Amino acid sequence: MGRRTLRWLLVAVAVVVVGAVVFVVQHRDRAPFDDRAYPSSRWDRSLAQLLDQFHVRLPDCPTDGLRYWSSDGIDDDFYLAFRADAGCVDAFREANGFAELTPLAGSVLADNRDDRRREWGWYDGGQSYLRGRVRPVSGTELTVEMTDSGPTRQVYLRGVEF
Repeated sequence: MGRRTLRWLLVAVAVVVVGAVVFVVQHRDRAPFDDRAYPSSRWDRSLAQLLDQFHVRLPDCPTDGLRYWSSDGIDDDFYLAFRADAGCVDAFREANGFAELTPLAGSVLADNRDDRRREWGWYDGGQSYLRGRVRPVSGTELTVEMTDSGPTRQVYLRGVEF
């Protein structure tokens, strides 16, 4: 190995080490990634911060399988999914202002969902759903789709900030 090659190798190693140190210093105060977040979700905002940003209130009762995803782009997106008993889902609906709900076949949702929701396995084509939309504040829209029968209900929410 020549001196020139050795010098470039040392420079490359130094750049990698400096880059790693800068990354650690910039991110040392950040919370660890939340296991409930779907892969590729933005990691610089906690679930609590996202709920606040999109004006979403989670029910004050037990939920199961809570997952979420958010992007930071021109339009911020927020996706939230969870299961809970029917009373808890009703409390969620009321707390977030979803007064008017429209029946919707699961096959419609399963066929028309975006790639992200398809990858996550949202919607059962054989299930029926209720859909509602609200604008909690100007520039934010929430759409909820929830199963409409059974003791345990599945809730899917998408928020868009534009």
